[in-house]
Amino acid sequence: MMDWSAVMYAGLVIGGAMVVLLMGLWTLSTESSTVSISGSAVPTQSHQADLGSLPEAA
Repeated sequence: MMDWSAVMYAGLVIGGAMVVLLMGLWTLSTESSTVSISGSAVPTQSHQADLGSLPEAA
C-alpha cells in the first residue's frame, strides 16, 4: 500500500502538468486572436531621392 506522501506527490505532478498544458493552450489562443489590420493605417509615401540634385561627395 502506498503512503500519503506518494499520493500527494503524484497529485502535484499531474496537477502541474495540467497547469502547464492549460497555460500553453491559453497562450496559443491569445496569440491567434490578436487583431490584424488588413490595410495600412499610415499612408505610405515613396521616398525616392533625386540623385541629380544631391551634391557630389568629396
